[in-house]
Amino acid sequence: MTFSKKIPPGLLAGLLLGAALGAGSLFLIRGGPGTPPDPGGHGGHDEGGHAPGVVELPREQWIPAGLRVEPAEEGDLTLVRAVTGSVSANEDRLAHVYPVVEGIAHEVYVRFGDRVERGDELALIDSREVGQAKLALVVARQGVRIASVNDEWAATIHRNVKDLIEVLDGEPPVQEVVGRFEGRPMGEYRSQLLSSYARFVQARTEFDRDAELNRRDALSEKAYLQTKAEFETALAEYKAVMEQAAFTSEQHRLQSQQALEQARVAEGSARSALMILGYDEAEVDAMDPLGEGEEVAHATVTAPFSGTITEKDVVIEERVGPQKKLFDLADLSTVWVRADIYEKDLPLLAGLQGRTIRFRTESYPDRDFEAEVFYTGDLVDPSTRTVRLVAEADNADGLLKPGQFATVELPVGVAGGVLRVPESALQEGGGESYLFVHLGGDRFERRDVATGRRVPGEAVEVIGGLRPGEPVVVSGAFALKSAMLLDASGEAGHAH
Repeated sequence: MTFSKKIPPGLLAGLLLGAALGAGSLFLIRGGPGTPPDPGGHGGHDEGGHAPGVVELPREQWIPAGLRVEPAEEGDLTLVRAVTGSVSANEDRLAHVYPVVEGIAHEVYVRFGDRVERGDELALIDSREVGQAKLALVVARQGVRIASVNDEWAATIHRNVKDLIEVLDGEPPVQEVVGRFEGRPMGEYRSQLLSSYARFVQARTEFDRDAELNRRDALSEKAYLQTKAEFETALAEYKAVMEQAAFTSEQHRLQSQQALEQARVAEGSARSALMILGYDEAEVDAMDPLGEGEEVAHATVTAPFSGTITEKDVVIEERVGPQKKLFDLADLSTVWVRADIYEKDLPLLAGLQGRTIRFRTESYPDRDFEAEVFYTGDLVDPSTRTVRLVAEADNADGLLKPGQFATVELPVGVAGGVLRVPESALQEGGGESYLFVHLGGDRFERRDVATGRRVPGEAVEVIGGLRPGEPVVVSGAFALKSAMLLDASGEAGHAH
């Protein structure tokens, strides 16, 4: 007995659940092209007057069932070849975290599987090396402060000495010079210059007096020559003292500048040593080692970027150093997809660089993931005779896990003028492939079809049983299939 079944509105939800129990293996309907004559003698119609292989679904039930109808179209079919691959961590975003100093683990702040952000503290280490480096910075800073004070003092003295020498060149009265430079520091240079200048002024006064007396023959030649010699000696000594004062104050000024520069270099070296240990410039600027107390030897291990702790190999009080890995940190917001391509398939890699490919995993077989190819292999592995393909996939939702197997689809060409339907439209059961064609109104016909090439998850080529333009159920066919299964089960019971 053949059938046509109209789904009662209240039964739709039950059909959607109940038909899931072995739907493929229990499919008993025979309808559509090639259906044998009805042995009950109904002339191709059931007791209600419907054609064989036809099911009815009221239009108001289409939306709840997710049913959608589209015309079968001819067009291009992108052909692919499936190869086995795997998901792995993005090695550009995988960090093996080591401490840069030796010491003892004082605190461990994270556990395996924790999510961390860039700059988060992972562990705290007590390190003598860090403590010594910080204290060296204290000494260097003090050296700069002392050298700066000395340089400022030397500059002040040099400036005052220079000014005094310029004033003395004008040969003003001694008392005027003393008053003018009172309170201006210049160290021993004041007494040296003013003493020699006073002797010079006195000798010049006596020379001028004796020269006038000698001109009037009021002074002997011998006394005049004695006064003249004393004047010339005082002048020479005064000039020598001025030159020596100018030179020595300049030398002291240069020496103080050099000392300041050396102190600054020492401070820069101390700062660089701390930066080598992992501190940034702002942290060094804000550092107060003497105020840190016992924490002066603490060194923090921080996350270089945001990610997940995928390995932890440190506990409190454990001795650690630059040769001991503490953590593995992986940013799993993107992952790599790898596939090994055999030599015979190497032509498939041509032009794939920078292109997007699709892949699936066993965990989500009905979902297509996409990845951008960035490496298509340069060497053939001598043991496997394969070339490595690597692509990067977005993993913002975290569904892809390193270590998963994947089926990677490589494009092999495009077939044009192909009658195709979405893969979701094709149903299978009893060793046959079929789909549902909309006959109009609420009526749908099961149609057996012959299929050809297919693109997994996308489209199937139909080479027999369907004409271009015929309206095909592309989604929601499960409700129609469930109704046919239910009716077939009822007829089998009636036959008994």
